[in-house]
Amino acid sequence: MSQQQLNQMKRYDAEAIARYYRLRPWKAIGRALSIVWSFAWLVLGVLSDDWFQQAEAHKLKRAAQLRQLLTRLGPTFIKVGQALSTRPDLIRKDFLDELVKLQDQLPPFPTPIALNIIEQELDRSIDEAFSKISPQPVAAASLGQVYQARLHSGEEVAVKVQRPHLLPIITLDLYLMRWAASWLAPWLPLNLGHDLTLIVDEFGLKLF
Repeated sequence: MSQQQLNQMKRYDAEAIARYYRLRPWKAIGRALSIVWSFAWLVLGVLSDDWFQQAEAHKLKRAAQLRQLLTRLGPTFIKVGQALSTRPDLIRKDFLDELVKLQDQLPPFPTPIALNIIEQELDRSIDEAFSKISPQPVAAASLGQVYQARLHSGEEVAVKVQRPHLLPIITLDLYLMRWAASWLAPWLPLNLGHDLTLIVDEFGLKLF
């Protein structure tokens, strides 16, 4: 599969994604190191809080750090955080309160980039497509953001723009998650590890 085919992928295909990244191990290694390094700092912070008996004093700080970390890592991890924010049975309350913010408090990407994407997708200029468009997004989510616009016919519309380079980011993260799931599964209790790769595949299907 070529880079162009990857960018045009419409359905989640774990085997096709794996074939692509097995031939490009440097991409997987670089992203994996970035993810591990990011989480390592958070884990070290939590452990140091326990060692110095400051866990209670720093719990809100660590929860905010987790939300910021998932936001920096991008759409796939934001989606994971959003899923976890609905599981009070798995996540303690201070972390849960921060993860809930991933539902509707995400930073947008720059408007000039968004407008350029719109023009490329519609194959026409912004002025040709719309009589008016909001200078800033009215909402930003994990996979895109929304602008309010008016067509030349006078109809009010919402214009949703995907975040740039979305598919390469998502497919690489899913590939790494699936690899990690297959490696971790034998070490987990049967009721946790049995369907771990299937859980990643289900997540991938929904994400696509």
